[in-house]
Amino acid sequence: MRVCYFFSVIMLMHAYICFGDTAPFVISEEIMGTTVTQTIYGPHADKVAREASSRIREIESILSFHLPASDLSRLNNHAGKGDIVLKPETMYNLQKSIYYSGLTNGGFNVLVGPLVKLWKVTSPDADIPSAGQIAALMPLIDYRDLHVNIESGTARLDKKGQMADLGGIAKGYASDEVIAIYKKRGITKAIIDIGGNLGLLGFKAKDTPWCIGIQYPGKDRGNPACAVYLSDCSLSTSGAYERFFEKNGKIYHHIIDPSTGYPADTGLLSVSIIAPKSIDSDALSKIFVIGADKGIALIKRIPNTNAVLITKDKRIIVTDGLRHKFKLIAADDFTVQFK
Repeated sequence: MRVCYFFSVIMLMHAYICFGDTAPFVISEEIMGTTVTQTIYGPHADKVAREASSRIREIESILSFHLPASDLSRLNNHAGKGDIVLKPETMYNLQKSIYYSGLTNGGFNVLVGPLVKLWKVTSPDADIPSAGQIAALMPLIDYRDLHVNIESGTARLDKKGQMADLGGIAKGYASDEVIAIYKKRGITKAIIDIGGNLGLLGFKAKDTPWCIGIQYPGKDRGNPACAVYLSDCSLSTSGAYERFFEKNGKIYHHIIDPSTGYPADTGLLSVSIIAPKSIDSDALSKIFVIGADKGIALIKRIPNTNAVLITKDKRIIVTDGLRHKFKLIAADDFTVQFK
């Protein structure tokens, strides 16, 4: 059996060659179980980066699914026991998670935690659960069993054993918090990358957007299939090749389909979402679970939001809003469809 995890599915392309007239301050750290890279231009960038890193660590301590002392773990340990008072960060992320769970008809599912824990895809001893183990957990993953009361600052899980998991949205939230810090400290040009959740502030150069490469699924890191030209927005990617294990010649990845209890199999290899806020692009990238047709139809209904989907049959499906911001790189391997 082979266990693999690749966290960087997005790359800053032209920045490898030239960042402009002034060199940026760049720092990479391991936080939230992934690589966090800050690229900041301007005075006192190192001090701003330290403040941002501190905030990301604080968010991890509050929202982590794995840390036993986190606010989220308090909620999960209280499942079936009524309301519990939670921190504002937890309440906000739970509220957004309920919204996106409903919007995607459960494709994004905040209560998928029991299945994530069962599959333990990123663990060295990851294995295929039995059908019975999966079936036993299915009654626990109805996102409608999570209730949030913003006025009282409380939430509850209806059934013992239920687990909220903010892994599909918390990194996006952290990215937005970092962008807010940059702006507060007078930074006008920066990039924050939290495990593929990318926040872009300003332009690469005057009136020149950043060129962001989207990873060619299955190839070594740094090989883009395509690129998009963006500024002042976020881009988040979910991919079947990011974290997985292989057994008996079959890949089992980390994106669980709550309707089946097994890794999603919708013909997609990756989904990249561009939106104003990273918390939204992060959550919406989980349309991976509902497939290309339903996913694109949903994204087209959301203002200022676009998508790039890479399929197993070598298509790249791009929403019309990116028609003049998209560049195909692996032209010999993929065909492009604008929708």
